[in-house]
Amino acid sequence: MTKILIVEDEEHISRLIAMALSPLGYICETANDGEKGADMIEQNRYDLILLDVMLPKIDGFELIEYIENYAFQYDAKLKE
Repeated sequence: MTKILIVEDEEHISRLIAMALSPLGYICETANDGEKGADMIEQNRYDLILLDVMLPKIDGFELIEYIENYAFQYDAKLKE
């Protein structure tokens, strides 16, 4: 199964995205700020990360840099 992390500070938006993707068989997890997103990335492996850029604590641009440095563990490629 494809595992997706949704990093979005507006809960109603992250819920809507998860509600749209879950019936299609995707496993969706959410983080409501960049710091929690970084923690979840460290603890789990995701096939896709949907990332807002305007986030509390760590903004999306900083989190992208973190993911780039952490991506070697995933053998991942970033898509913009």
